[in-house]
Amino acid sequence: MAAIGQIRKHSGLLIAIVGIALAAFVLGDFLKPSSSRPRQYVGVIDGEQISTIEFNNKVNERLEATKNQRQTDRLTPQDNFQIRQAVWNEMVEQILLKQELEELGLTVTADELSEQILGDKPHQFVSQSFSNPNTGQFDPEMLRNFLANLDNQDREMRQRYLTLENMVKQDRKKKKFTNLMTKGYFVPEAFAKLDYNNKNLSADIRFVGAKLTAVNDSLAKVSDSELRTYYNEHQYEYEQEETRSMDYVVFEVQPSSDDRKEIANTVNTFYKEFKNVEDVAVFVNSVSDSKYDSTYKKEAELPARIAKDMFTEPVGTMVGPYVENETYHIAKLIDRQARPDSIEMSQILISYATAPAGAGINDRTLEQAQNLKDSLLTVLEKDPSKFEDIAIKFSDYPSAAEDKGSIGWVIDGEPGFATFYKKGWETKEGKIAEMETTLGLHIVKVSDKTEPIEKAKVAMVTRAIEPSSETFQKKYIEASMFSSVNNTLAKFDTAVVGQGLNKRSADNLNEMSNRMAGIDNSRQVIRWAFFDNTDLNDVSSVFQDEKKYIVAALKSVIPKGVTPLEDVKEQIRPLVMNQKKADILQKRINDFDTNDLYQIAAKLNEKVDTTTLSFNARNIPGFGSEYEVIGKVFTLETGVSSGPLKGNNGVFIIIADAIKTPEAQASYASSTSSMERKFSSQFMGSAFVNALKEKADIEDNRLMIY
Repeated sequence: MAAIGQIRKHSGLLIAIVGIALAAFVLGDFLKPSSSRPRQYVGVIDGEQISTIEFNNKVNERLEATKNQRQTDRLTPQDNFQIRQAVWNEMVEQILLKQELEELGLTVTADELSEQILGDKPHQFVSQSFSNPNTGQFDPEMLRNFLANLDNQDREMRQRYLTLENMVKQDRKKKKFTNLMTKGYFVPEAFAKLDYNNKNLSADIRFVGAKLTAVNDSLAKVSDSELRTYYNEHQYEYEQEETRSMDYVVFEVQPSSDDRKEIANTVNTFYKEFKNVEDVAVFVNSVSDSKYDSTYKKEAELPARIAKDMFTEPVGTMVGPYVENETYHIAKLIDRQARPDSIEMSQILISYATAPAGAGINDRTLEQAQNLKDSLLTVLEKDPSKFEDIAIKFSDYPSAAEDKGSIGWVIDGEPGFATFYKKGWETKEGKIAEMETTLGLHIVKVSDKTEPIEKAKVAMVTRAIEPSSETFQKKYIEASMFSSVNNTLAKFDTAVVGQGLNKRSADNLNEMSNRMAGIDNSRQVIRWAFFDNTDLNDVSSVFQDEKKYIVAALKSVIPKGVTPLEDVKEQIRPLVMNQKKADILQKRINDFDTNDLYQIAAKLNEKVDTTTLSFNARNIPGFGSEYEVIGKVFTLETGVSSGPLKGNNGVFIIIADAIKTPEAQASYASSTSSMERKFSSQFMGSAFVNALKEKADIEDNRLMIY
């Protein structure tokens, strides 16, 4: 009631603030031509459209598959972005490759597809999809059972199989295409010989090197005209896609003192209720930030703050509330038992048509399954040694023919095996028991158990110390006021200084960048910077990223093409300066008026070094990359001074004492194979896809979608 009273008391001020914010953001954007509306197509590749719906469906499928693989309900914004990028690249590649395949007439026949799925060596997509969960190996029986009952599967499962089949077909076509390209690559013997000679050609040299750093910067001052000349000669090095740069401020939402008091009171109430609660699981799941964990844990597996008490105090003992990592914790000892870490077990599965997860395996009724189970138990009670034979003959589990019903070692607390562990813990070694799961009825045998050790079941209630909705609202109003009042870059910069805010920068972003310091979901801000209706010096409305609000200002736009000289001038300056230093050193050496290597070394206060260089080398010891100088070495006459040679990092005087040409080989098959493998590796990577993209007409609308 007090909070409501405060809101009423200041309602006029709140209305004014919200009004200013809405007028600035909504009206400002409304008056500009909108470019951020969703488009029907995420892209058009050589006239073939990729619909937004189709693209999003594929992304959602991949997101769900990734969540299942990682066993998580949530992915990070970076994960989401990377998956969208991967789907886009795959769809573009598929369209471009399909066009090439159609022109070449490459297809996959029905017999080929059948061989890829049911053959002795099935496609990797098939073997991965039908692997035994216990062994991780491909299970052909599982595949045959699935296909035999495909018509009885639900629509979603049938669609998944058709998707798998299409993936196999597309991959097979791609393999044919790559084989056609790579097998058609021919290396003439003359090329192989040249490659061999280049790799084995070497030179023994003596040299003196004077590093460019030996010349003082003041002696090599660079003029604007010299920068312009260099820039004009090297413009091709400064071609780029459009980039934009922003400054931005982050308004962190932190829990207030009132928030902390409120959460503390709530946790204390939980503590009192937790003491006498009857259904622990229901209580924990209803009030805690983390779900109830019913597994038993060793002392080393528990948080250090509670571990000792959970193994020395009686059942029902509670620890807390205590704060760790900005989270309240309350622990309650539920039980303590001596339990084996793992149990070796085997099973015989008897499924039936109406079993929740066993539908489609067979058409057996529940009554028939129970009768079969009872009959098998009768046989096994008389002779337990027949368990493996019966598992091979009667078990409905797909891998039974290979593993003879063995489950292996079931670990205490292993996800998905809690029912098996419980039954194994209750059953003596060497004994047989029965149980039921969603797959059907099971006959299980316990073969062995590890030595029992003491473990504790501990219920934990956690509650993070979070900002309240009122605190979020206050921070949002603060950010909104900042954005609406400081709606130009000049005002933005002035306000940042005046309010003592921490201004951050995100420079040289391209349209599909995804990283800004301190922001997880950066895409929303980057997309704003690239919208057609965002102008230079504009200030954004408020973006939210978890417990942060962000306001950004667009400070520069560099269009696609050659980067302006002013933007690369400072990158060019040291390059031009090094050229001038090299000229100074070259003149200094020429002025010595001698070719004697040792006299030159003495005058430069350097020493004469020796080394052996291969033709394919890129570095000179002590000087780094000098591939042009190395190339000139192999044009020298032996014993004759090179004169001063300008390099990237120094000026060199070199004498080649010996140029060692490799002996001719009877066969250059090894070089031929090496060159063919290199080509194949490059082609199988991204080379051919990039080549297709370069000649394709690609309209990319991803900015409008994510």
